[in-house]
Amino acid sequence: MAARAHIAMLVAAAACGFAAGANAKVYTEVRPRLSLLGGLDDNVPLDGSGGDYFGRAQPGLRLDVYGDHRMHVDLDCQASLARLGHPEKFGMSSGDVATGEQCAAGYSERVSPRMQVRLRSRVGYMQDPLAISGLGLLLRPGQTHVFQGRLGGEAELNVSSRAMWTFGLDSQLLTFGANDPGNGGYVAPMVTYAYRTTPYARWEVTGREQLFFAFGASKSAFTTTAVPAGLLTEAHSAMAGYVRRLSTVTTLTARAGASYVTGNSATVEPIARLELETVAHGTAMHLLFLHDLAIGASRAGALGADLAEASFMGTLGKFEGHLRAGVYRNTAVGQWADRGALGYTGEVDVDYRIAKEWTVGLAALRDARLTDRDVGRQVDRDVVQLRVTWERARN
Repeated sequence: MAARAHIAMLVAAAACGFAAGANAKVYTEVRPRLSLLGGLDDNVPLDGSGGDYFGRAQPGLRLDVYGDHRMHVDLDCQASLARLGHPEKFGMSSGDVATGEQCAAGYSERVSPRMQVRLRSRVGYMQDPLAISGLGLLLRPGQTHVFQGRLGGEAELNVSSRAMWTFGLDSQLLTFGANDPGNGGYVAPMVTYAYRTTPYARWEVTGREQLFFAFGASKSAFTTTAVPAGLLTEAHSAMAGYVRRLSTVTTLTARAGASYVTGNSATVEPIARLELETVAHGTAMHLLFLHDLAIGASRAGALGADLAEASFMGTLGKFEGHLRAGVYRNTAVGQWADRGALGYTGEVDVDYRIAKEWTVGLAALRDARLTDRDVGRQVDRDVVQLRVTWERARN
């Protein structure tokens, strides 16, 4: 896992090297942090056998590099060591410690008056329920740890005062342990042509190619048939979009189209996305509704994924809060009208700043199934945790 975590660091290191090679003026900011957490998880092994309280130490580091041409490199990494209060209840020794690592990196720069480049990378090996719930996965019993890797980027080229081309790439990996049928990923290159009709609105046309692959799994308790390794599914998508800036802080985005999916059989899957985002000083709100092709925890390859999610974050005096709630659905490709597997997540956390560099906080989470209650009785989970965090203040 440590080797995989270097992906995000390499993005940041490469960007720093480009800046240094050009003798650009560079400003660097480093902010270490440390969190101590304790809480209660009512479904530790994610099989319905019981819960326990836990303790965790979580050091982290954030690095920001700023340079000419609006260059910005950011790197945010953290690791965690956690121990259960009664590990013997789950067949573990008293010395067993759970570990987790997460690292995110980004790079953006205006390389010319007409072109801007952005890269984004995120990798993580997660056993923390609060981190896993943010992935929106409908887990199977026993899937208590997740490795996720994402790498994406885009280059925007303005060809006139109104028209713009965007060339992008999105990719994702998900693994859940050895011989798990859900181990797989996808790669998705895309191109978008956008035309701005007013200072506040633009229309888009997008073409996208998605390649879904698996790492392979033999027959097991989780699957009655083996999952072959290699390319499983291809999806060829076309979308039309409309982006409207409703105010200086609020943007509405709507996209819709269809994917022609090939693999074991050929079918058509509708795709749609509606997004409303507000970002103001000290406050942010995000609403998202989508139906698209994605990967999930049940089996590698493409599946139909629905998401309806709302999140809010804000500050009020010395208080900082975050609220997120979402409903998720997975269906087989081409069966988007079926009920499928449904689940939901609700999460809230509040921090209080007791000093310039110190906060104390409380977080609570519920992650559960709406359908498949025989599975839901095993994977439904409630978590509460308290935390104390120190983070070096910005210069």
